[in-house]
Parts: sequence; structure tokens; C-alpha cells
Amino acid sequence: MGKNTTSNPEAKKVRALWDINSKWTTTFCNLCMEQIQAWNRTKGASFSTKGWINLVTKFCDEIGQNYDKNQLKSRWDVLKGDWRVWEQLKNLDTSLGWDVVKGTIDASDDW
Repeated sequence: MGKNTTSNPEAKKVRALWDINSKWTTTFCNLCMEQIQAWNRTKGASFSTKGWINLVTKFCDEIGQNYDKNQLKSRWDVLKGDWRVWEQLKNLDTSLGWDVVKGTIDASDDW
């Protein structure tokens, strides 16, 4: 059950390949939401030690890879950046909207 939650220099570290299986990102996001709903976060909006342990353990069990906390934290940071760009596109900078029914970006013909 116990997976590494920190880098282990003795273990052979495998590069996290997120683009190979798109379900990994969905799984990761769902598990992050689970930890957020369980209040396993710090004031700085990151996960608590307990949150990271739960996240790493559950993620590795579900995908069958032995990724560590640093690899998942890197993915968290990338997705957070993507989310910020998405929010700007959707609401702020571009006058684009979101069509809830279609699940697509709503843009004028001119755009």
C-alpha cells in the first residue's frame, strides 16, 4: 500500500508521461478533488502531508505506476497554470463565453 511520497535517490525514477493515457489526468483531478473535499489542504492552497500521502497512494494504485509526490506536484502546477489560461480565455481577456449545454467555448462569428 505505502508508496513513496518523496524522492528516493536509490529508486529508479521513471519519467511521468501524462500524455500517454488521458485518463491519468482525469483520475488525478478526481483524486485531487477528493482530497480538497476532505479538507486535506494547507493555507497556501497546496495539499497537507496527509493529502499528499493519500493522493500519491491512491493515484499509484489506480494507474499502476509508482509516481512520487514531486511528479504529482509537478502535474498539479502545470494543470493550475492551464486552468488560469482557461479562465482568461473563458471569461476575462477575450470576451469568450462558455456554452454549458454544448460544453464548448461560445464565441461570436467575428472572433
